[in-house]
Amino acid sequence: LLVPRPGFPLYQVIAESHGARVVHYDLMPDEHWECDLRHIERVILELEQRTRVGSTSGKLVVQQRRVVRGIVINNPSNPTGSVYSERHLCEILDLAKKYRIPIVADEIYGDLTYGDAVFHPLVNVASKYRKVVPIITASGLGKQFLVPGWRVGWLVFYDGGGGALR
Repeated sequence: LLVPRPGFPLYQVIAESHGARVVHYDLMPDEHWECDLRHIERVILELEQRTRVGSTSGKLVVQQRRVVRGIVINNPSNPTGSVYSERHLCEILDLAKKYRIPIVADEIYGDLTYGDAVFHPLVNVASKYRKVVPIITASGLGKQFLVPGWRVGWLVFYDGGGGALR
């Protein structure tokens, strides 16, 4: 699972408690804390180039394994407070589609933005631009509706008609 750095530390704790391996990708402080897409792509390629080598009947067999099973996108971001532009979200969707990686969109802070920043739900962007990428959106009442202590949340599954959820 790819998770942002800096990011909310509970992603790693939860993932590892379920046996998942966590690899961090960088956010770029000089670019309003956007995801470093080049770094994400390097991480994906490095992880997926690792191969298992064996032999069958004297022939060398090389199998490439899909190692990256998902990428966490936290928008608006905790702890940076950044809000991704629609353009940047499209770039993230394109990268996820290219490598067939589902996205876990943590949007718990939804419309809690600073200044004139506009929050764009990732599913809305995917639908608007016909990006067929599986997205699991996580959100909840406590942050979005300013009811501290309420531990009510939900997941929304979206695949844009790609059949990934069958």
